Amino acid sequence: MNLVIIEIILFFLFLFRGVLVSQDVAVRALEAQGHSNIEIVDSAWFAVGLRGCDTGDAARFTARVINPAGKPAEIYVCSGAFFKGGTIRTR
Repeated sequence: MNLVIIEIILFFLFLFRGVLVSQDVAVRALEAQGHSNIEIVDSAWFAVGLRGCDTGDAARFTARVINPAGKPAEIYVCSGAFFKGGTIRTR
């Protein structure tokens, strides 16, 4: 009985591991690439592999920024839960 409960907990922890990812990961990734005026407008933690990120990613953040060329843009930052930093993807 206890093993079943542990398996269920681990399943949900794996499924919703993106909840553990801070939006600071996205902000740091955007700043490192020269973006400014960063505003995180949305985040997703469920099925992000089907929403523009890689299947190994745990969270997707949507940000409105000023890109390095000085133009406004809306982009995604995908991140893993524990050992992966942010990956910037254009929409």
